Amino acid sequence: MLTSYYRAYKADLESLREQQQNREPLPKSNRKASVAPRGLKTNEAAAYLGVSPWKLRNLVQSGDISYIAGNGTSPWLFDKQELDHWVETRKQRL
Repeated sequence: MLTSYYRAYKADLESLREQQQNREPLPKSNRKASVAPRGLKTNEAAAYLGVSPWKLRNLVQSGDISYIAGNGTSPWLFDKQELDHWVETRKQRL
């Protein structure tokens, strides 16, 4: 009796292996590749601006840069477009 269960088990495993090998790969979603996140976490925004996270926090506390209240994973999120605007307003020429 155990041999018949074992044979059925082996046949099921073989069937599953064949199904897995013959399965076509799922198409990759283009959504993540084409849509860049607009809101950056503190460390990402600091790296984007080329400053330390502490410098970015000081800029927020002084009112130079505004933030978006985060969803729990990060207390602050920063808008990429606003960070770009902040950089543009601080450009200087000789």
